[in-house]
Amino acid sequence: MIAAALLVLALLVWLPFGAALGELFVEPGAMLEAVASPRVLGLLGSTVALGLLVALCSCLVGVPVGRLLARTRGPLAGALALLLPLPLVLPPWMTGVAWTQLLPLSGIWGATFLLTASLWPLVALFSLRGFNAAGRAGDVARLARPHGRAAFFAVELPLALPSVLSGALLVFVFAVTDFAVVDFLSFADPEPFVVLASEIFQRWARLESSAGAAAVSLAAVLPCLLALGGVLWIERRHEGRFAGVSLPGRAAPKPSASGRAGLVLVLLVVLLPPGVLGRWALGAEAPLDTLLAARDAALSSLAAALAAGALVAVAGVLVARATLRARPGLGSLLLGGALLPLAAPGVMFAVGEIRAWNHPANPLAELVYTSPLLLVLALAGRYLPLGVLAARALLVRLDEGPLAAARLSGRPPWRVAVSVLLPMLWPAVALAFMLGYLMGMRELDMIVLVPAGSATLAHRIFSMVHIASDDLTAVLCLALLALSLVPALAARLLGLPGLGCGREDLRR
Repeated sequence: MIAAALLVLALLVWLPFGAALGELFVEPGAMLEAVASPRVLGLLGSTVALGLLVALCSCLVGVPVGRLLARTRGPLAGALALLLPLPLVLPPWMTGVAWTQLLPLSGIWGATFLLTASLWPLVALFSLRGFNAAGRAGDVARLARPHGRAAFFAVELPLALPSVLSGALLVFVFAVTDFAVVDFLSFADPEPFVVLASEIFQRWARLESSAGAAAVSLAAVLPCLLALGGVLWIERRHEGRFAGVSLPGRAAPKPSASGRAGLVLVLLVVLLPPGVLGRWALGAEAPLDTLLAARDAALSSLAAALAAGALVAVAGVLVARATLRARPGLGSLLLGGALLPLAAPGVMFAVGEIRAWNHPANPLAELVYTSPLLLVLALAGRYLPLGVLAARALLVRLDEGPLAAARLSGRPPWRVAVSVLLPMLWPAVALAFMLGYLMGMRELDMIVLVPAGSATLAHRIFSMVHIASDDLTAVLCLALLALSLVPALAARLLGLPGLGCGREDLRR
């Protein structure tokens, strides 16, 4: 199993990652010159500033929402818990298409607004996890301290803070590596806001020095590696605090008038982007003809996302089991190696895939480079970390007793695998598949570079946005959203673990 996991990581992760940064060792002088240049250092500062602003704003929204969901029940709280992942499902650039119909957005503050509007639910989900774990301690503190605010700041928030910080660091990583939002806001702007991901795209598009482009990629990767290292350190340090089901506190009360107003406001914010797109699409002429014309692009996106989801499911569960079954040191190295794509901007990872699979020494170059297979490999490699983390979170709670008993019973290995192992792994496989499919449908950063990406629905919509946004753009945006939501809705109906968003706690 360890050997198979290493092979999967080498093919999907380390090969493109190494290809993107390989030129650093070919021209070290050019690399040092590029990294130390005032432009790259300035872009590094702008990129980190954007990530910090988005993380801070996401905490300002996500922490109160997470605490409100953890401490209240009722239909409003249940509806918000159900819809909480919706901003994460919508691609950030599509959120921008909706919000720019209402607000003038540009520059670093426009990018901060759009990325916060997409990523704050991540902090809310991590905060919900932390406040659920702190539920019993919060109840005891409120008995000793009648004033709720004192109990919150003295007990609940410190206990939930590690989980909140993990969510904030992940938001920082996603904001720093994003390319599409900044590119969307920079189009036709005489003084565009530029980040490192934009610079990577421009340098590769202009076919400048490969070492210089790789150096910019390295500058983009370093802050993300530090943030991911912080997440791993926090989760390892507090391992066990958030695992399993926390001790329940007293029955969660119904929200107060201010709590209900807050829940309604957050629900409106969550539903606003798809609502704006829906209202915009109502003015479209012949929307059915538009959908039929985009049928091939939709099928290409669907096929690529399904294939990427299947690959993420199989590879993610394999690597997750390997990290749990390996020796502690080796398991940590495997997990760290699997998380590398999260630290890379999508455009950098796409460049790595192109360089790896279009290299003259690669015997499979002609077969892979111009085919949809390259897009599938890029999507699967880029989002394999999410599949590994999701599968690992479920597998760590798995009871291996039935599997051990089945092996001792003398049954053939294939019967043990079919009748015992596969049913045990099915929830992890399904969750990893759903994440791979969902992220594949909403991906744009890599699609603009990988040759097969030009045939996808996301590429078609983004091209329309740049050329001339009209009512038909909204129709295709809603079509992409509908295709993205299909597996998520099916998984929720089937009760797939990991998708409750804390709703089980709202029924207390």
